[in-house]
Amino acid sequence: MKKSLLTGILFLIAVMVFGQDGFRIAVKIHHYPDTSLLLTTYYGDKIRVIDTAFAKHPGEFLFSRNKPLEGGIYMAVSPEKVKLFEFVVNHKNRLNITADTADYTASVKVKNSPENSVFYDYLRFNDRQYKQIKHLIAAMDTLPKKGAHYAQLKRQVEALNKKSVAYKEKVIQKHPDLFITKVLDGMRDVEVPSDTTTGDSLYAYHYLKKHFWDHFDLSDNRLLHTPLYSKKVKEYFNRLVPLNPDSVIKEIDRIIAKARPSNDNVSWLVWHFTAEYQNPKFMGFDKVFVHLVDRYFTKEKIENTTASINKVLKERADKLRPLLIGKPAPELTLMDTAGNYIDFKSIPNQYTLLLFWDYKCGICKREIKELKKYYKNPKYDIEVYGIDINPDLKKWKKAVHDRKLPWINVNGTHSAKGNYNKLYDIHGTPVIYLLDKNKIIIAKQLSADHINDFLDHYKP
Repeated sequence: MKKSLLTGILFLIAVMVFGQDGFRIAVKIHHYPDTSLLLTTYYGDKIRVIDTAFAKHPGEFLFSRNKPLEGGIYMAVSPEKVKLFEFVVNHKNRLNITADTADYTASVKVKNSPENSVFYDYLRFNDRQYKQIKHLIAAMDTLPKKGAHYAQLKRQVEALNKKSVAYKEKVIQKHPDLFITKVLDGMRDVEVPSDTTTGDSLYAYHYLKKHFWDHFDLSDNRLLHTPLYSKKVKEYFNRLVPLNPDSVIKEIDRIIAKARPSNDNVSWLVWHFTAEYQNPKFMGFDKVFVHLVDRYFTKEKIENTTASINKVLKERADKLRPLLIGKPAPELTLMDTAGNYIDFKSIPNQYTLLLFWDYKCGICKREIKELKKYYKNPKYDIEVYGIDINPDLKKWKKAVHDRKLPWINVNGTHSAKGNYNKLYDIHGTPVIYLLDKNKIIIAKQLSADHINDFLDHYKP
């Protein structure tokens, strides 16, 4: 009797602990043909697989673990990676979900979950709105844009869009404490009031930038598990942040500060921006990558890093730091075709162009042909310091002679000062660095046909 009682108590404790700390999600899908089902969630712009369940009975699955799920929007996904339906996880980690393959949106029910009831009411409303708008737009595409019928259909579309906005606002007002309300609130566009006082032509831009995050909490890690987090961050930087490295750095720091104290969100943001700027699309934005390493990876714990990853990131930042635009070009004194050693810093011209090339490189031939068109352009006082990286001196000199290269030609493998490869991060050719009179880097990774255009717009 005592043993039976003790066993019962232990079982009850285990259930209580599991209920508090773990999750249990039972899913039943009518007419579901597969024997397995994936539980996934959003992680920024990626999808994370949380668990896989196998059917003990057709269409019946159980996901369970001892660790609770983080709040957010989760998905049931087929083995073929097809999303079947979404649902909300917030405070409750014990859910019973039923659905039918005939129509997931219409059929999904989550037992005893007011949060999911609100969520699916919204999804169903939104689905109806979408179908009506899609039908109207298809009809509009067959009509002349200046016709009365077209204008009538356009007004109907606008009315449906207003109805959608009103629906969201009603949910937000009626259920202020629900997580799904935060999601819907974050989806709202900032309404810019009319400027009646300042006369500022950029009023709308400044207002939108100032209020962009009014309805979105960057520190709520539940929002990281929705498709909205990544979308909002990308939209902000694409639309509202000026395209220069210093502005981007300033805004990155501001956004990350708003994401604290959530280490999950800070870590995602740091990695997101690292991926964006480690191989930047635009010249000079490697400065952003260096800043991320110096400010975050080396000073605080960022998730999904290891000592070896941090070492690689730091080494890369250390390599790039001396080559950032605005930095003095690292010194090189290399041998020319006559056997003399020339330091490019002795070149007196207003601009110096460092050209790293290889006589065997096909792209280099095209770049040099283009560069010769602009060389000695009277509009700009520019000299070229051509650095061949091939150690075969005889063939290099022949290439210089045969191609009639009119500038200073040196060989990178014969140096009195400096290792070109280590100093200038040369992994292929051609590579161009453009320096001002003081031998400060003002541009890099330019193609030859863009040099004059750059100088036309360059302001020291």
